[in-house]
Amino acid sequence: MFDIREIAFPPLSDAQFDREGIRKKHMVQQGQIAVKNLLKNDFSAHFCESASDALQTLLSLIPPSSLVGCGDSHTLFALNAEDALNEMNCTVIPHTCAVNGNAFDQNVPGYTILGDRKITREILRSYLVADVFLLSANAVTLDGQIVNIDGAGNRIAGSIYGSDRIIVIAGANKIARDLPAALDRIHDVAAQMNNIKYEKEMPCNKAGYCVDCRDSRRDCNITSIIHKQPEESDFHVIIVAEELGF
Repeated sequence: MFDIREIAFPPLSDAQFDREGIRKKHMVQQGQIAVKNLLKNDFSAHFCESASDALQTLLSLIPPSSLVGCGDSHTLFALNAEDALNEMNCTVIPHTCAVNGNAFDQNVPGYTILGDRKITREILRSYLVADVFLLSANAVTLDGQIVNIDGAGNRIAGSIYGSDRIIVIAGANKIARDLPAALDRIHDVAAQMNNIKYEKEMPCNKAGYCVDCRDSRRDCNITSIIHKQPEESDFHVIIVAEELGF
């Protein structure tokens, strides 16, 4: 009589797979699809397998001694892009210094006030019309669209018009199937992580999903969807087959 208890099964640990390799290959596949469709949408799109390759691609697109505006981006932090730009004699304007009037009046935490209101205005103006504007994306769709949501809008403003060259760099973890999925990702992942970053206990963090709150501290105030490269624009997108930013 068959007795399954008498079979010497191999231990579960014997079923070894290259989990990191599988994850990496999926990111490569997703990234290459997104880049193919970004190119169809007239963006200058670049695919990089690693963060180090992405940094070199990014630097190759920025002339030495450029004035560079940087939107709030943990992707740029992860690449150590600022140190590399300083070595190229670039002047980098971080988002924390490009304050708007509200930040100036209320001394918003996380921002650096440099000089008086007039100087603050000039910093913001320069930030928006720098030689190069750098930012990440909250989401990139597989069909090649770029989606961002902002609280004040300075990052979105810089991503649309003003600078001679605009560069978006995003990890493959930000790729979403379509626009509804992209918005879901932003509301339920990126926005909530941003709240944690700024130590804001928001309704979405308590619920675990976006509740379209009316909290005055919310950062989901302005949405941009860049369907195709804007007219008369030098617009580059770098997709990296790594998990970068949130």
